[in-house]
This record gives sequence, structure tokens and C-alpha cells, in this order.
Amino acid sequence: MKLARLLAGVTVLAVIAASPASATHGGIHPTFREESVYFHCNGPTKVHQANWALAVAGSGGTSSYPTWDTTPPAQSVEEGAGCGALDWGGTTNQVYSAVFHGPVTGNLRDLTVRVHNLLLGNARGSEVETLRLGGDIDGVPIFPPGAQPNHGRTVEVEPVASETGASELFEFTITNLGYAIDVLDEEGNVVDVDTGGLALENEDGTQEHWLTLYVGVHGTGLSQDPQGHKVSAIVWDTTEVPSGITFNPPEPARAQVAADLPQF
Repeated sequence: MKLARLLAGVTVLAVIAASPASATHGGIHPTFREESVYFHCNGPTKVHQANWALAVAGSGGTSSYPTWDTTPPAQSVEEGAGCGALDWGGTTNQVYSAVFHGPVTGNLRDLTVRVHNLLLGNARGSEVETLRLGGDIDGVPIFPPGAQPNHGRTVEVEPVASETGASELFEFTITNLGYAIDVLDEEGNVVDVDTGGLALENEDGTQEHWLTLYVGVHGTGLSQDPQGHKVSAIVWDTTEVPSGITFNPPEPARAQVAADLPQF
């Protein structure tokens, strides 16, 4: 009987020793929660640039920037909903681009942006469009200045026309914002987790980060007005144009651009 108990104890110890090391090596194990948010109007007018100018002349700050939450738009254009940002410049800033500002909670790996663009009478003559991107997370630039001053990166997207042809959808993914890679031993057991960027917390995490994102339209393939302008407008906050972001999407969009991994 004593021998049987001893053998049983040895068996339990052997099973514990053979278990994956992930249970005992310590450290954090980041996971990436998927969450979709929608842009919403913010400010006294329907035009972002006008709201920004009023905020600068008055209280200043970022209170005029469109923000987001998980609630989809509830009203249509016919009901008077919606707002947007005109775009006719070659830089990424508050004057020429749409600027969005809001929170994201927990670990961040990548994000997919969906924005709708009004053609404003221009004809689409190309199957691709070049977007200008910029922004920061907690004040740290996503795309530090470098070879492309005035905007951090460009990305080519394939516009998807609406049924009416008056608008088009742009979709792209910003990758390389954070990572968590299991480190395995020769037997395939997890012995460590290599993390970086915005993979800062165990599991999904609860830390709130603040993201500012600039999106501008180059006008690639658009016809010009008599003055040579290629005016367009990024729009949001209606049931017809539910622009927004998916954080940590299960699959990236076809159009992708890599961030210069921020260190936090």
C-alpha cells in the first residue's frame, strides 16, 4: 500500500514537470480584444475645419475633434444626420484633413479604419486612391517625421463605390502598433513572451490610451474643377456612411501600412 501511494505521488510530479512552462514562467501574457467603434459629430457645425477654427479662436484644445464610441449611427442623411471634413490640400493637418480623437482600452496590435468619401462632383478615373496618414498615441507619433514631411505615411486603397455613386468607402489597416510573441523551448513549451509597443498588460488590459488620427485624400484619379482643385470630403455619423475603426481586427484589410513601433 505504501509503495502504491509512493508511485502515485511520483506520477503526479511527472505530469506537473511535463506541463507547459507557460503556467510557471511568469511575466505578462497580452491578449488583443477586438472592438469596433464609430465616428460621431462633435462641434457646433457639420464641418470639421470650421469647428476646429472656432475652438482655436475660443477655448482651444481638441474639443472640436470628432470622437468615437461603440454605438453605430442611428439616423440617415435624410433625417439631417452626418458631418464631415473637406479635403483639398497636400498635407496632413487640421486645415486640410479629417482628424479623429478618442480612447482605446488595453493592448493594441493593429487597427482597421473605414472612412467614406464624397466625390463632390468629381469623377473617379482610377481604381486606386492615395491617402495621407498621420497621428499619435498618448502623444507619441505613430509615423515619426522622415522622408515624407507634413504627413507620416501614404497608403493606396481601392475605393468601393456606393450604390448611388455619390460616395466611396476607403479601408486600410495600420499594423505594428504592438505585439506579443510566445517564446518556445525545444519541446514546444512556452517559456517566455516577447512583447513590445502597445502590448503592455496581462490579458486584455484596462489601461486607457488616447489616439489621434489624421486622414487626408490625395485626389489620385479624380477629375479637377475649373480651378484645378480635386475637392472631396470624408464623412461620417449616418447610417449610410458609418465610418469608424476596428481595433485588433481578426483579419487586416488588403491595404496596409506599418507604424514605426512606438515604445512605451
